[in-house]
Amino acid sequence: MAKSSIAAELGWLAFFLFVFAAIAYVLLRWLVPHHFNDRIAVVLAAIFAGLVMIFIRMATSRPARGR
Repeated sequence: MAKSSIAAELGWLAFFLFVFAAIAYVLLRWLVPHHFNDRIAVVLAAIFAGLVMIFIRMATSRPARGR
């Protein structure tokens, strides 16, 4: 597994927080007024943001050489 810099990881963390905040805002704006629990909306936002991050990091990763 290739090592990444601390700055790169902090960048990924900032990107995750941005994606999470955007998804949480949308879910809280649309689901909660329709008798939906706000905690469930935040948990769903975290799950969706995590899945987005997994797929984006997978798509942007370089394959390891020699394997």
